[in-house]
Amino acid sequence: MDKNMKLLVVSLLCSLAVWGQETKDIESVVSLQASTTVEYGRGIVVGQQESTAASAKVTDGELSHKTSINPSNGLFGMLPGLQVLQNAGNAWDDGALLYVRGLGTNNGKQPLILIDGFERSISGLTTQEIESVTVLKDAASLSLYGGRGANGVVYIKTKRGLNMAPVIDFTYQFNMGVPKNIPDFVDGYTYAQALNEALKNDGLGPRYESRELEAFKNRTYPDFYPDVDWMKEALRDRSFGDNVNFSIRGGGKVAKYYAQINFLDDRGILKPTEDNDGYSTQFKYSKLNIRTNLDVQLGKNTQLELSLLGNFSEHNRPGRAIKDIFTALYHVPSGAFPIKTSRGVWGGTSVYAGNPIAYISGTGYARSQSRSLYADMALKQDFSSILPGLSGTMRIGLDNYAAYWDSNVQKFAYESAVKNWDGGSDTYKKLGESSELKFENDLGAVQRRINLTARLDYTTAWKQNKLDAVLLYAMDKESNKGQNKTFAFMDMVAQVHYAHKGRYLLDVAMSASGSSILEPGRRWGFFPAISAGWVLSEETFMKAAQLNLLKLRASYGIAGRADYAVNLYKTTYGSGGNYFFKDTPSSLSGMKEAQLPVSGLTYEKSHKWNVGVDLMAFSKLSMTLDAFYDHRTDILLSTGAITSSVLGITPPKSNNGVVDNYGVELSLRWNDRIGHLNYNIGGQFTFVRNEIKEMNEIYRPYDYLKRTGRSLEQIFGYEVEGIYQSQAEIDSREVKQQLSEVRPGDLKYKDQNGDKVIDQYDMVALGYNQTCPEIYYAFDLGAEYKGVGFTALFQGVSHYSQILDAPSVFRPLVNNNTISQHYYDNRWSESTPDGKYPRLTSTGSPNNYCNNSLWVADASFLKLRTLELYYQLPEKWLYPTKCVKQMRVFARAHDLFSIDSMKVFDPESVGATHPLMTQYAFGINLRF
Repeated sequence: MDKNMKLLVVSLLCSLAVWGQETKDIESVVSLQASTTVEYGRGIVVGQQESTAASAKVTDGELSHKTSINPSNGLFGMLPGLQVLQNAGNAWDDGALLYVRGLGTNNGKQPLILIDGFERSISGLTTQEIESVTVLKDAASLSLYGGRGANGVVYIKTKRGLNMAPVIDFTYQFNMGVPKNIPDFVDGYTYAQALNEALKNDGLGPRYESRELEAFKNRTYPDFYPDVDWMKEALRDRSFGDNVNFSIRGGGKVAKYYAQINFLDDRGILKPTEDNDGYSTQFKYSKLNIRTNLDVQLGKNTQLELSLLGNFSEHNRPGRAIKDIFTALYHVPSGAFPIKTSRGVWGGTSVYAGNPIAYISGTGYARSQSRSLYADMALKQDFSSILPGLSGTMRIGLDNYAAYWDSNVQKFAYESAVKNWDGGSDTYKKLGESSELKFENDLGAVQRRINLTARLDYTTAWKQNKLDAVLLYAMDKESNKGQNKTFAFMDMVAQVHYAHKGRYLLDVAMSASGSSILEPGRRWGFFPAISAGWVLSEETFMKAAQLNLLKLRASYGIAGRADYAVNLYKTTYGSGGNYFFKDTPSSLSGMKEAQLPVSGLTYEKSHKWNVGVDLMAFSKLSMTLDAFYDHRTDILLSTGAITSSVLGITPPKSNNGVVDNYGVELSLRWNDRIGHLNYNIGGQFTFVRNEIKEMNEIYRPYDYLKRTGRSLEQIFGYEVEGIYQSQAEIDSREVKQQLSEVRPGDLKYKDQNGDKVIDQYDMVALGYNQTCPEIYYAFDLGAEYKGVGFTALFQGVSHYSQILDAPSVFRPLVNNNTISQHYYDNRWSESTPDGKYPRLTSTGSPNNYCNNSLWVADASFLKLRTLELYYQLPEKWLYPTKCVKQMRVFARAHDLFSIDSMKVFDPESVGATHPLMTQYAFGINLRF
């Protein structure tokens, strides 16, 4: 161990021995621990200088600037190689989408999420209890996870006790969410005009007469010709919530502890939610978390770790499903019917039964309650008396999760209103009857999980050599409600880490994984890896005071995945046709083979190469650069495209897909101090691209039609050359479009193969995929001067596309949809021949509303993900209180703005769904 490392260890031990430290000292101790180690998981921790793995880590100090309901929403732009994308939804289901180094398979793409070594949901945590988050990206660490490591691992470590006097921490945060990118829809008068225009374009007569148009325009008969802004009536312009956190941390020689209790809630954006006595229909969410982590020294050589997390959550919504509400808001025209008629009955028609306000206010309510209990215990034993350097660990984890649904739902009465223009009585027709609240309950989900791990560690050193070895057995069994929903995984792992002179590094790992999903006799797979490192900064010729670390590393190995559906290796049976039986024939139903079994079902195998450079200089600059290549084989694919329909049955799947995935990552950071000013600036950049090598593709006559050789989920469609301006132009063009009847105002497509016909053979690759961007980058900066500080994080993507297919917004009037103001203002018509979008139509147009270059939008963006301003009061101001050692007040904004080319929607959310929210937070932190 070199002199600098010895000083670092001594400093760390001294810090841990100090009692009664202030906040900044405690956080520096924890940060020091985190920054000098790399978590491989499986209980393997390697010093940063000796690590040969490609990984990235973020600690609680960096995470503390964003305390969201779901901790995954705090990871944007924090970890190189981890692509985090926002997900629209209610407070209880808006967790971010996570990908590690892009896409490598046609099947499940999400990484393995581990909480303290156990597979658990990140949504069950709070940001405040997280010590660090590490993303593992290459074979050096992922082969340790065998058949579940191919998509990467996100390893989350929770806080534990420290050897110090008790430190009590209290934080209160008031949250306010503002919905963004809600599209505007036309008023009743404009809708009526648009529908008449669409009917004319379709060669049909108008729906509304001139007197009816006047009624819409002047709003003279609101029962019959209303003008309702459904979004304004349904949604308020902000939501509110609270986040209260209390924790205590400390310990001594015998026991160390960390305990936390957290309560948070969110009160949603629905407006008409208090119309009923005794209950609310608001989108409400609340969650209570209680955690205790305890480390007890049972003897000189025995240590016990106990961890317990319990959480209880509840959400409330209207009786109609959230999807139904937003579908209605995007579907019903302003002029279809009033919220309620003048007779006090909900409005509706035989065409539009879905009154959005009635869905919110008149259908009762539904409530879900979930509770989770996660308990784990580890017993660590030092066997040095038997063999110096030998120790063992036994771990067991027990998880229990259940969700319960209570619903008190009802039907609402609604009626249509028809104006009689010829002097007779106006007509009100009852179309639906109301009902009493009907109570139902359901055990929505039950999940039980047991994890068992046994590990032996051996550490030895001789002369200038160091060796660490691990043998591990792990079993993970999960049981869910329902049949065929129990899964078991088993791993046997061996790993050796060797260092010579602290500069020549070698890691070898081997794991054997078994999965109950696979066929008996073929359930085990073998996943080896080797990695090496060279610490050049330890070489005499590279020694320099300004160079803290320069390390080269390389790795190769195999990881796998097999999280398939169950029983794929068995013949599947389903209901068949009827047959007649007995002397008096009667029809009886039969069964038939539904799908043939997969022959030789096996793991997907991810062959991973990685080379990287780690640099630290001037005690201020850090840099990591990685280049990687992932060759994924044995991907499970359908064989339907290459199997003749003569077979007469759904063909089996096969493990013959191949995808290559490759890219580069770069991260840079500078931390410095000038007098009383601390500042930092950093950034990261990831480029990752994949290429399909084999996908059982159907025969395609032209290379530009082929998906093989393209990226996963590449969008295909027609290349738009313009809009037909007249029937004469259509008739005179040699190229004929056969997708549907073509009229003036329809899209004109390029003939790709020169056969003078536009059909399925003229589709080409358009844009990129809409799942995961190829380019992901972020940069952040922060500064603090005498307690006053700020931090800002910007995050963006490029090479990312979205399909603009939202009903009413980009597919207006078809299927009785309304029309957005954006489409109406930019449509083609005889008076606006330069319009961007095709003509209005009431009957639909396969020619216009298929995938084409008009509807494939560039979804690149740059967002200000986090902006925080804070002030930490001087200690002398707090001294008279005798108990408060720190007070910090802060204001935060998350997803404050986006720079992009999308006109209506947010690039991360296109469709009829709950809007994304800009979050504002105001809070105070006290430490005692």
